[in-house]
Amino acid sequence: MKRKRPRAIAEFTNLRVLPSGYQVAVTRDEREFSKHFAGHTKESLRAAIRFRERLLRLLPNKRKNPIPPRLLTALGLKKPMVGVSRHPSRQLFQVSYRGAKGVLRSRSFLWSNRAEEIRAYAAAVKFRKGLLRRARA
Repeated sequence: MKRKRPRAIAEFTNLRVLPSGYQVAVTRDEREFSKHFAGHTKESLRAAIRFRERLLRLLPNKRKNPIPPRLLTALGLKKPMVGVSRHPSRQLFQVSYRGAKGVLRSRSFLWSNRAEEIRAYAAAVKFRKGLLRRARA
């Protein structure tokens, strides 16, 4: 098995490390907004991060149906769980995952009122965390 070469810089969100410098790339509605910052200096990294933060403030949220802050507060979360989608018109949360043999599957968690919505989101988050634990094992 081939070993991966360790990288000097870990993963950045919306920030690519290229041989020539840093590239910020954010996609919204199939349109990419990007800018290149030459060099691998601290100044170019800081400029790239500042550009990325400003761009993310200006562009709309990536989620079409964002998780309401009241749900995050009720569960003590700072950010929505990646992989859990909210469908308010159908009153459900959905978790998509790859099942046995790589088949795409999904599981839904229904609600009919606000209290049940919190419980449904908690169950979806718990299910998603279980999937991630099993994938690592």
